[in-house]
Amino acid sequence: MNKLQWNLQEIFTDNHSFYQAIENVKILLDDMNKYEKLNLDASLLLEVLDKKWQIKELSNNILIYGSLMYYKNINSDECIELKKVAETFNNNVDTSLKFIDRKILELGYEKILDFIVENPKLEIYKLSLDNLFRLKKHIQSDEINQEIKNNNNIINEQLGIYNNLLRDIGYGSINIDDEEVKVTASNFGKYISSRDRETRRQTYFTVNSSFQNEKDNFANLLNKIYECRIKNSALEKYNSVLEKILYEENIDPKIIDKLIESVNNNLGLIQNYLKIKSDLVNIENPHLYDFGVPLDSNLKVKFSIEEAKEIILNALKPLGDKYLEVVKILFNGHIDAELDENKHQSIIFSWHTYSFMNFKGSYIDLKNMIHEIGHIVNYYLSKKEQPFIYEDSTIFVGETASITNEILLNRYLYNNANTQEEKIFYLSKEIENYFTSVFKQTMYTEFENDLYETKTKSDLTSEILCEKYFSLIKKYYGKDINYDQIANIEWARLGHLYRWSYYPYKYATGLLIASVVIDSLVDKKTLSQEEYIKFLSAGSSQYSLDLLKIVNIDLVNTDIIESGFNVMNQDIKELQKVTGLIKK
Repeated sequence: MNKLQWNLQEIFTDNHSFYQAIENVKILLDDMNKYEKLNLDASLLLEVLDKKWQIKELSNNILIYGSLMYYKNINSDECIELKKVAETFNNNVDTSLKFIDRKILELGYEKILDFIVENPKLEIYKLSLDNLFRLKKHIQSDEINQEIKNNNNIINEQLGIYNNLLRDIGYGSINIDDEEVKVTASNFGKYISSRDRETRRQTYFTVNSSFQNEKDNFANLLNKIYECRIKNSALEKYNSVLEKILYEENIDPKIIDKLIESVNNNLGLIQNYLKIKSDLVNIENPHLYDFGVPLDSNLKVKFSIEEAKEIILNALKPLGDKYLEVVKILFNGHIDAELDENKHQSIIFSWHTYSFMNFKGSYIDLKNMIHEIGHIVNYYLSKKEQPFIYEDSTIFVGETASITNEILLNRYLYNNANTQEEKIFYLSKEIENYFTSVFKQTMYTEFENDLYETKTKSDLTSEILCEKYFSLIKKYYGKDINYDQIANIEWARLGHLYRWSYYPYKYATGLLIASVVIDSLVDKKTLSQEEYIKFLSAGSSQYSLDLLKIVNIDLVNTDIIESGFNVMNQDIKELQKVTGLIKK
């Protein structure tokens, strides 16, 4: 079978084609200038929108190719340049097309509705046009848009500095059996989850110390990035960055407040699990670096890429044959998982129908792969069923799609476990999925909330960042942990803080929603495979909360969140039963 490597020739055959595409789009952009002085009627509006989204799609392909080529080879000056050129060009395209939105807004909503009646071909753009008028007060003048563009360029510049800092940072060395071993981004996970406590401790301290040495540089990056994001949200007349991020998808920010409140009310659940885990691995006076040890009684869980592919296909069988056929297609040229020293070593992501990771054969690699497959199947199905304007998934659909896969993986592995040791291992992974996807991601969201609020009043210094993060982890992990002072630097290692605004909460809501999907699709059979495929194929053709109604989920109903915690509570009880650690 083919290796799991990208075939980016599906986008552009080579770099020459990439640069030629940029020149072609420039010609199309020049042609768009003629519409600035024309009065739009129903026919011209359709013509303008068709051409706009054709350009946006071409520009998107340019951005995807340039960026993916960079992540494939971060040591190549040519690939670094591709990414820079693609980002700058895409930003310029967005700015150049802004006048179309302004012309539509000048016509007024009633006139646009008349045009849609007059020319039914415009119906495809109705949701987008409805959303444009909903966002009307946030559409700004050319002068302000230029300020926003300048801020975005600063953010991209800072992210470039951040990527270089990550690439060049040394993780230090540890001593194992009287031999000095260099810790890297690629082997960090191995040593921080080592069964030998001294190895874990050394790894934790040497890596955190490396970031501690660069704390002012990391703080400076966050300070500048957050300043630009706050400026942009104000320029676009939002009250906060959070409001800006959620308003674009028509999501009430109160959902985030409810999530944080609910998780805080249920911190006892995960703290109870951490105590159980400490007992199971015989750790007294646990530190934060102790909780990466798997509950496997030294079980060696290792998968080849071919074994991973077979397990994934079996685990996803409950989603139906149509889903599995898409997975098989994407295994050929859309997943880059092979180890390569030129690749970016520390990130995992999906974009369009392409996933990126470094597969080393661990359980977490298997979990990451099936998670990312959820994203790209979602995009693939939406791309087939939706026009480009709506083919990109919304937050809740995307994370629900990927985390549903994670749950199915753990179920499959648990049900097919041959020993009690394996059952304990996979059951603990199911619980830790809630820990990492709900509790920790909500902790990061609460941290991000605090940082934006702080930045509106003062600079984000390394001292402030360390103090706030240290206080938060103590609240979430509880009083039964020994906290080393060096833990306060962990914020510097949270890549999402730099790259995106308010990203982690998507995992938290995604797992809680995915739990309901699994319950209705697999257990109660009240949701059909066809309905689930329809959900995944909807892209952004409706607002997120409306899309969830396809799978009979109303996120405004707070029972959804609480039911997710009930599942975790039952898992903990099952773990106690399997291990014999029934708490009196």
